[in-house]
Amino acid sequence: MITETTLTIGFDPEFSGVMEEVQFLDHGGLHKLFSKILGRSIRIDYEVMKQSVTWSHHEPEPVVVAETSQPFSTKVAGNNPEEWVKNEAVRHVLEIFHGDIKEIQL
Repeated sequence: MITETTLTIGFDPEFSGVMEEVQFLDHGGLHKLFSKILGRSIRIDYEVMKQSVTWSHHEPEPVVVAETSQPFSTKVAGNNPEEWVKNEAVRHVLEIFHGDIKEIQL
């Protein structure tokens, strides 16, 4: 979940131990990445989700971005997850965490 000042990264209860490892190893990299994407400094919080993630076991469809597309803009993307996934950095983080965008709050 993302708000004006905070990005919360949720961890499946099955992998709750990994959350502490990510916090320990991060050293501000995620803060820097998302602050750059959003154009403002944000705090990164981590939490164990209340419910386990339902895995699809299907490779996600590749997102094709036309060469004539405009540079990523949070204002253009708004609350639309499909627009956020077009951002290479967001897509990269989702792939690393095997995640999905559940909610966007601007």
